Amino acid sequence: MSETATVDTNVVSFVHGVSFANQLKQQKLAFLDAKEIIAQFATLRETGLGNFNPQVEIQQLKEIASKTENFAKAEGEDVEVAKSIFSKLFFLDLDQSPISQGLNIEKFNEGILTFWDKEEMPAQEDIQVYNEYVAGIAAKEGEEFLSENAKRPEVTVTPSGLQYEILEDAEGQKPTAEQTVVAHYEGTLPNGVKFDSSYDRGEPTEFPLNRVIAGWTEGLQLMSVGAKYKFYIPYQLGYGAQGAGADIPPYAALVFIVELKEVK
Repeated sequence: MSETATVDTNVVSFVHGVSFANQLKQQKLAFLDAKEIIAQFATLRETGLGNFNPQVEIQQLKEIASKTENFAKAEGEDVEVAKSIFSKLFFLDLDQSPISQGLNIEKFNEGILTFWDKEEMPAQEDIQVYNEYVAGIAAKEGEEFLSENAKRPEVTVTPSGLQYEILEDAEGQKPTAEQTVVAHYEGTLPNGVKFDSSYDRGEPTEFPLNRVIAGWTEGLQLMSVGAKYKFYIPYQLGYGAQGAGADIPPYAALVFIVELKEVK
C-alpha cells in the first residue's frame, strides 16, 4: 500500500469514528459510554457475537424501554442488559458495513473519543476524503448489484441502463412524460434498507412524470394503469453523485416497486 493510500485510510478511519460517535450521542442515552463501547468492540472482535439474535434482542430492548420511560429511569440489571445489547447491535452494524472493511481500528477509536470528549468535527478536507471514499463504495456496490441482477431472465434492461421486472401486467393507457400520474410505491437500497414508501403513508402519491428522477420518468411510461413493476435504477438515472438527504447516499443504485393507479 502506498503512503498516500495509508494516509487516506487513516483519515477515513478517523472520520468514520467521529461519525459513529456523533450518531451515538444522538441516541441521548445517558448510560452509553464511548470507552466502554470501544472495549466491548475489542472483545467482540476476538470472541464474535455467538448466538446473538438481533430480532430477539431488539424486542428485549423494547421491553426495557417500555418500563423505564424509554430508558430514562433504567437502572441496575436493565442498564447492564441494555448496554450489552446496544454494543452488539452497533458492532454488528459496523461489521456488516463495507465502509468499515479495512479501516485502521486505532484511528477509528481515536475519532470516537475525540468527538465524544470535545464534539469537534474533522477538517473539511478530511470530511471530503471520507465522503469520496463512501461514494466510491456506493458506486461499486450499485454497479455490482445491477450487473448481477441483469443476468436474471425476468429482468429487462433498457438502452439507458434502467432495469425492470413485471410483477403484474395490465393493458390500457400508458402515461406520457408530460402527464401527471398517481402511484403506490416503495423504495429501497440494494441491501433492502427502505427509504420511502407510500404504502406506509396509507395512500398513493400524485406527481408530474417529468418532475421525478429519470428512472421513474422512463419506467412509468412503460406501464399501463393497473400494472405493478419493479425497477432497478442506476445512480445516473436516480439521485446521481449527490444522493438525497440522509437516506440515499451518493452514487446509490435504487430499487422501486411501483403500482400505477391513475393517469391524469
